[in-house]
Amino acid sequence: MRRRIPSSSPIWTPAFEPPPPPTSARWRLTPLHPDLAEIDYDAFMSSRERLAAELDWKGWPTAGFTLEENIADLVDHYGEFERREGYAYSVLADPRCIGCVYIESWTEPDGAQLYFWLRDDALELEGEVVSGTLTWLLHGWPLARVVVAVRPWNHRGVQVLEGLGLRRCVGPEGHVGFEADQSRS
Repeated sequence: MRRRIPSSSPIWTPAFEPPPPPTSARWRLTPLHPDLAEIDYDAFMSSRERLAAELDWKGWPTAGFTLEENIADLVDHYGEFERREGYAYSVLADPRCIGCVYIESWTEPDGAQLYFWLRDDALELEGEVVSGTLTWLLHGWPLARVVVAVRPWNHRGVQVLEGLGLRRCVGPEGHVGFEADQSRS
């Protein structure tokens, strides 16, 4: 999906054990495992046009994207998770998948970058999911800073992040960054 940034942080080493993911009354995070391929596929294909436009991840998801291709993607994501190269989590509102969050290395050893998407019929949870994920990362992981990245034309995503009180900062290439640090409660 994106080029990984080398980092010396312990969270990118095989010995790191991620803390238990957050849960709420309306959603929970769980590692994005190939067993979730069908509900993950349903989630992003139900919102394919908006996601392709907002995320601009090399056209993903394309109109002809298949379940088999998704299984292969999830095998890759889970392999990255097991090797501690990146952390992809499914956002579940049982029994449905409503989106994903991706935690990747950043330019600072004690930082990470966060990408996310939610399906169209769960967009009202976007702020809650991002806020809960940031709190978990900043208070459960050995991180001092997380940069949430969105494309500059994703006006709805920008509004959500501004509504959470996140500060604009330099983001990954082609993205607007929004910074959260440990002062966030």
